[in-house]
Amino acid sequence: MGSFKQTIRRTKNYIFIKTYKHPLTFVIVLMVLINLVILAIAAIIALGIDDTYSSFFDAFFNGSLKWMLSPNAILNITDPRMLALAVTILVIGLILFSGTIIALTTNAIKEYFQSKKDNAGKIDLDNHIVILNWNSKVPELVSDLLYLDTKIMTIMIITMFEKSQAEALILNALKREKKNKEMASLNVLVKQADPLLLANLRDISIQNAKAIIIMNKEGYRDLNVIKNVLTLGQIEFQNHPHIVVEIANAQSDEKLRTLSKAVKDLSEHTILPVCFDQRLGQIIAQTLIEERLETLYHSLFSFEGSEIYRIEGMSFEQVLYQHTHAIPVMSFGNDTFALSLSKETAVKKSTNSPVTGIPLDFQIPPVNSSFEVVIIGRNNKLHYIEEVFHHYEAISESHFQLSSYEHSQLEEATIRLNESKKPTKVLLLSGEVKDSTDLDEDIFESLIYLETHLNNPLVSIVVELLNPKHDAMIQGFRIKHTIISNKIISLLLSKLAFDVDTEHFYHQLLTIDSTQQVDLQSVVIHQASKVIHTKFPLTFESIKTFVISLHQSSQQQYVVLGYFRNQELHIFEGDLSNSPFQLFSTDDLVLMRVNEN
Repeated sequence: MGSFKQTIRRTKNYIFIKTYKHPLTFVIVLMVLINLVILAIAAIIALGIDDTYSSFFDAFFNGSLKWMLSPNAILNITDPRMLALAVTILVIGLILFSGTIIALTTNAIKEYFQSKKDNAGKIDLDNHIVILNWNSKVPELVSDLLYLDTKIMTIMIITMFEKSQAEALILNALKREKKNKEMASLNVLVKQADPLLLANLRDISIQNAKAIIIMNKEGYRDLNVIKNVLTLGQIEFQNHPHIVVEIANAQSDEKLRTLSKAVKDLSEHTILPVCFDQRLGQIIAQTLIEERLETLYHSLFSFEGSEIYRIEGMSFEQVLYQHTHAIPVMSFGNDTFALSLSKETAVKKSTNSPVTGIPLDFQIPPVNSSFEVVIIGRNNKLHYIEEVFHHYEAISESHFQLSSYEHSQLEEATIRLNESKKPTKVLLLSGEVKDSTDLDEDIFESLIYLETHLNNPLVSIVVELLNPKHDAMIQGFRIKHTIISNKIISLLLSKLAFDVDTEHFYHQLLTIDSTQQVDLQSVVIHQASKVIHTKFPLTFESIKTFVISLHQSSQQQYVVLGYFRNQELHIFEGDLSNSPFQLFSTDDLVLMRVNEN
C-alpha cells in the first residue's frame, strides 16, 4: 500500500514539474486526452445503440471522431438517440478542442507581440552598436550618434534599468537634436536584461557588433564593468569591435589594460578604459580658465562638422602644404592627426600646387591668469579639477587661490564671496546621485540662495549640470557659463568608440603635464590684434594660406583651427585652398600649440 502511495505521489510531482516547465505542452496534451476519453465513451454508447457498427474501433472512427471532425456527418443520422449523442459530441468538441486551440493560439500571438515589445528572445542584428548598462550619460551618447555619417545606425542597449523609462529618456534627448537632423536613420532598441549573463548577450547578436560601450552604473564600483569585460572575453566576435569602458577611478585604467593582455580570451580585443571624472575635471578646470574652450571641445568631440582623424603614413608638413581639406594638429610617429570633415577627404583631397604663406608679425603674449576659485559642492571630479589648476600654475605665470565648500556650507561661502576684493569665479558642482530624478537638485537650491544673497560684482558663477534639459531652466539666473557634463563627456565617449585611434590626441589635448616647460598640444584663444601686429582687416587668398602663414610666423609652434566672431565659433572646414578669408582685429583666434616631433 505504501509503495502504491509513493508511486501516486511521484506521479503527481512529475506532472506538477512538467506543468510548471512546459505549461503550453501540458495543456494541449491534457485536452487531447480528455477528448479521446470522451470520444471513447461516446463510441461505446454508439456501439450499444446502433447495430450497424461492427466493433468499438468502427464506432470510434466512423462515429464519434467523425462527428467531431466533420459536423455535416450528423445530417445523415435518423435515429433520435444517435442524433442527440452526435450533437453532444460536436458541442463538447467545439468547447474543449476548438475553443482550447483558439485560446492557445490567441495567447501565443499575444506573447509574441509582448516579447517583441520587450525585445525579448533572440534579436538578429549586424554591425550595430551595443551599450551595456545604463546611467544618465546614455541618452546624450545616443543623441550625438544622429550625426554619424551613415545611412542606418542601430543601437542595442541591454540593461536592468526599466525599459519604458530608458526609452522615454532617450526620446527626450533625441528630440533636442531633431531640429538639426532627422531621426529616421537611427534605430534604438532597449532590452531589459542582465548584461552579465552570456545568454542575454548572445540574444542581442553581440558577436556581430561594430562597437561596444560599457557604461558604469551610477553608484557602482569599477568591479562591475570589469565583470562585463570578462564576460565579453567568452564571445567569439566576427568584426573585432573596439570596447570602450567607462571607469570611475583612474587607477582602474591599468587594471583593465593588464587584464586585456594577461587574460587569453581578451588579448585579441582593443579595450579602451576612459575615466570620465578625470576627463571632465580637466575640461571643467580649463573652462574656468578660458570658458570658450568648452565650446571648442564640444565641437571637436561631436560628429557634426569637422573632426580629428589619424592620417597614417603622412607627415605634418605633407598634410599642411599638400592636403586642401585638412589642418594638421599633431605628429604621432609616422602619422599625423588632422582636423577635417572626414578621413576620406583629408587623405584624398590634395594638390601639387605649392601654397606659400605671408609673413606676419606674430607673437603670443605670456599667460598670466590670476583669480580666486571657490568650488561649492563635491563629487568625483573635484580632485582632478584641483590637479589641473596646480599643473597650470607650474607651467605658467598664473596664480589661483582655490577653496571648496559643501553645498550645506553655502551660507559661509557666500559671506566670504561678498567680502572678496579680487576677481572670483564660483564653480557649482553637481553632486553624485544614484537616482536620475535627483540630478542637479543641489544646483537649483544653491543658485536660488546665491541669487538672493550674493551681491559682489567681482564674482562670476560657472555651473556644472548633469542633465541637459536643466540648462534652459537656469538661464534666468546670473550665470557666466554652464558646463553640461553628461553631454560633453558622452560626445567624447562615442567619438572614442568609433575611432579609438584618436585617444592619444585627446589625452594630450586634455592633460596638462607640469613636468614639461610648456603645455604641448594646448589650445589658447587670443584676439587677433593681440597676437598679429599689423593693420586690419587682413585679407588672405585662402584659408589654407592663412593657416600656413600663421604656422610659419609662429616658428612652427601654432596652427589656427578657427575663430570666434560675435561670440560664435567658426571652425575651418571644407575646401581650405579655394576659400578666401578676411580677418578682423576683433576676431578671437583659436590657436593650438603643436609638436611636430
